[in-house]
Amino acid sequence: MINTERRALKRGQFRKVETIMPKPKPQLPLFGLMAVIALFLLPEACIGRNTNKDCGSTMCGNVNISYPFRLTTQPSNCGDHRFELECDNNNHTNLVMKYGRFYVQNISYDICKIEFGPYYLESQNISCETMQAMDANLSKDDNCSLPRNSFLVDDSCKVPYTLGIPSSVMFLVNCSEPMNSSSYINASRCPTRSSYFYFFDRKTTLGNFSESCTIDALVPIMVHNISGMSTSDIYEKLLLGFDLELDGFDLDFCRVETEKPFQYM
Repeated sequence: MINTERRALKRGQFRKVETIMPKPKPQLPLFGLMAVIALFLLPEACIGRNTNKDCGSTMCGNVNISYPFRLTTQPSNCGDHRFELECDNNNHTNLVMKYGRFYVQNISYDICKIEFGPYYLESQNISCETMQAMDANLSKDDNCSLPRNSFLVDDSCKVPYTLGIPSSVMFLVNCSEPMNSSSYINASRCPTRSSYFYFFDRKTTLGNFSESCTIDALVPIMVHNISGMSTSDIYEKLLLGFDLELDGFDLDFCRVETEKPFQYM
């Protein structure tokens, strides 16, 4: 459609000026719109099909890394990123978590038989991976080393592992003065004057917790509790490591927690 306007020019002359009205743009048909949406969704679908792939076994030191575990150096589509491990320059396999680092000593890949249904008449074979790990700060050759790394098991959505049985988690506490209570088991194998380290059972009544102490770490140990254990008994257990089992719980449906499972005191 063309409209004709008259515009005044200098010297009183007039001329016709044609103004071309823009034509309406053709609307995208519904089929075309769906095709565009599909193009955006297709890459995601392709990515989903190529992730969590079994890329075969690889080694870090003497530890066999197989699906669902993966190393950080493997292609991104290999293994499950929830079970990612690191291989350091000394060929040590490391489990790196938010509050700590642990040496992986061994991974066993077993098949477990689970029974379910009425009277447990039905059964299914599933993979049962178990990992043996140890605090990376501990050393059999260093009697002054302390377990300073925390393993949190309170949030299964963020930590896709559960401790084996029997197990418990104890506190490593740092106190500004000596403790004379039986609830505090000496953790220092090398005497120091500036601080005093103790193991404190997590299930002990908090009323027994001294205000002069702070929590340094949450330490897993393969016993139900540490009551009555000596310092050497505890370190003997710690140096043997602890068992971690893969949590079969589907993390995709976890609710993301905004608060930390615990706070240091």
